[in-house]
Amino acid sequence: MKKLSLKTGVLSLLALGCSMSVSAQASENDGTYQMTGGDWQLSVNRATGTTDISKNQVILRNQTQPSFKSGSTIYSGSQLTVKNIEESDLNDKFGTGKQLQITSVTENESVTLVQHFYLYNERDYILTEFTIESAEELESNYMAPIVASGSSVFLETSGNRALFVPYDNDQWVRYKSENFGNTVTSYEVGALYNPDSRKGLVVGSVEHTMWKTGIVYTTTENAMTRLEVYGGITSSETRDNKEHGAVKGTKIKSPLVFIGYYNDWREGMETYADANAIVAPKLPWDQGVPFGWNSWGAIQTNLSKKNATEVADYFKDTLVPGGFSNDGTVYIGLDSYWDNITYTDLRSFARSCKTKGLKAGIYWTPFVDWAKDPNRTVEGSDNVKYKDIYLYANGQPQTIAGAYAIDPTHPATKTRAETYLKRFIDQGFEYIKLDFMTHGSLECDGHYDKTVYTGIQAYNQGLQHIIDFLDGKMYINLSIAPLFPANYAHSRRIACDAYKKMSETEYTLNSLTYGWWLDRVYSYNDADNMCFYGATVGENRARMTSGLVCGMFTVGDDFSSSGAAKAKELAETCLLNKEVIKLARNGRSFRPVEGAAGDAAADMFVQRVADTVYVAAFNYSIKVTQPLIDFDRLGLNKGTKYVVHEIWRDDISQKSDSWEESVPRYDVKLFKIYPGDLGSVDKTETGSRFICYPNPCTDRLYVSNDGFEANYTILNASGQVVKEMSDSTGILSVADLEKGIYFLMSKTAEGKVNTATFIKR
Repeated sequence: MKKLSLKTGVLSLLALGCSMSVSAQASENDGTYQMTGGDWQLSVNRATGTTDISKNQVILRNQTQPSFKSGSTIYSGSQLTVKNIEESDLNDKFGTGKQLQITSVTENESVTLVQHFYLYNERDYILTEFTIESAEELESNYMAPIVASGSSVFLETSGNRALFVPYDNDQWVRYKSENFGNTVTSYEVGALYNPDSRKGLVVGSVEHTMWKTGIVYTTTENAMTRLEVYGGITSSETRDNKEHGAVKGTKIKSPLVFIGYYNDWREGMETYADANAIVAPKLPWDQGVPFGWNSWGAIQTNLSKKNATEVADYFKDTLVPGGFSNDGTVYIGLDSYWDNITYTDLRSFARSCKTKGLKAGIYWTPFVDWAKDPNRTVEGSDNVKYKDIYLYANGQPQTIAGAYAIDPTHPATKTRAETYLKRFIDQGFEYIKLDFMTHGSLECDGHYDKTVYTGIQAYNQGLQHIIDFLDGKMYINLSIAPLFPANYAHSRRIACDAYKKMSETEYTLNSLTYGWWLDRVYSYNDADNMCFYGATVGENRARMTSGLVCGMFTVGDDFSSSGAAKAKELAETCLLNKEVIKLARNGRSFRPVEGAAGDAAADMFVQRVADTVYVAAFNYSIKVTQPLIDFDRLGLNKGTKYVVHEIWRDDISQKSDSWEESVPRYDVKLFKIYPGDLGSVDKTETGSRFICYPNPCTDRLYVSNDGFEANYTILNASGQVVKEMSDSTGILSVADLEKGIYFLMSKTAEGKVNTATFIKR
């Protein structure tokens, strides 16, 4: 370890060359200590301890220093005196490199602050954190590794945006992209970026065991004038009624903070996610993305064994044979009101699903008391009352959405969890949806476990108990839940409730626009129930595509005998598209091509698979739109021939440059773009431009008519006309046809003729 003597001087930033490995050097004549790691430079004022942070000699933060609260006193700046600066080798879970350690003390030297900067040989970001230490017990609910008051310009002169990331997905909260010129507070992670150049600064916590982390940035038109990253944030966004809990001990550590500057802010968000996964790896899952159904989509409170069983039968008989499954696996999920069904019937239902080749799912709220009955005995406990396990704030039970929050650290809460989870496992359920999780992360007057000081610390303990007890026996999906921690579940709802309308699709995709990267910390992002009945054909396609671009397919219509027959017809129109299902089995979220202004959703999302680019272009408006499919923004090579296959309509064309595409109102177009000449396309692989499915069919045939009226003629194998009809739904009845091979001819009012072949079985 190298120790440097203290000298005062004027703060300045020297032009430093980049190095492929981390190095350090001291400047003896200007009062600064300089350290270089790859493209990164740190410049520390020995007198004040403030640090300039630069990448490729562009100052991202200047006059940066830590700040903390001890008791009721906040310490920062002149209240801290630098004692020494040390440099040493680094080898941790992120890799090898160098660390810089700055040690300071308070005025009376009662508290020692040690800040670390970590620079890695193989990482394009840096990390920072600090500890406070004292001979006597400390108490702090505010620790800020970054407080930067100096102005810095690292983006373009105009058009820059500041990203708001919500703490959780409750109460239909939206991500927001705010214009520069305001103060924005984001949760756990934030970004400052230019939508045109895509350059961006990404900052956030990569630890979520003790602190709720806030990122506060103040900007002018083209500059960041202040940045504060701190553990200890609470607000209405965190659903809290109290200040953040105070951490106690003779040594207390801040959150570990990520700092990255990228040519593409989207890459920065993904890299931030990967850093989180290094600290807390994903909960293991090797069985592929779940396909399934959830009762809360349409049946809701009317759930019964009868209608759930009939839905399972419909999947077994129609949807799974038609291709709606991931390697034959489909989950049939019973949501809230599963207690309408007896214990015995639940077990019978789960076992019946298994005999059908399906898997049964269940729903539960581990940190919630919906009854709000304080004198009830907690299930599985020895006469512990619910009032004993509530999370109180200022002496009152805390509520969100009309339900009391309960203490994840209380032994009775844990035995309650064991009681329910054992029941579900014994009954044969293999999937569990855990809802209203934010309740368990609330700050409170005090937890049962006195070594737990904060809401997120308690939340971690409660979730750890759940996954330990389940021991891999169930797939875990979080519904309403904080963004982090992410290592206790296989998937998380990317937004709040959504069903079928275009407005709900747009709301869901607002969260995907800025949260697509979450499938790097969870296995999958969940788009919620996809329902079709009661919406237009275009809205159906858009809702289905929203599930595709998020990563999970959960259907929600009532497919029982009491449900509308039309629900099945509309569902099959979307759910049996083989190209869509094939792509959906990847389970990967699409990136936004661009961001969006304010709290809107992006209208275009992209995913690259090898040399194939998939693009989903949404139209949320009541008017036809003509978005630009921009080769440059998609990473396609101008002048190269690409086959463009619009999957929903099975329309194939040739492109070698950007083009404007017409998207109907309340609809979507889904493109598969790959290098090749249209003349060499194998139509048996891509399908004809006019498709009908399922093929073979039984009583219904679905056609890609885009919702326009068309005249249909069906001919038998001998060329004789056997049936004629007009239709605009895209659903043709063929129940009256005999078994055999048929030709289908469609003619629109504009005179366009399409043909296809199908088999009636």
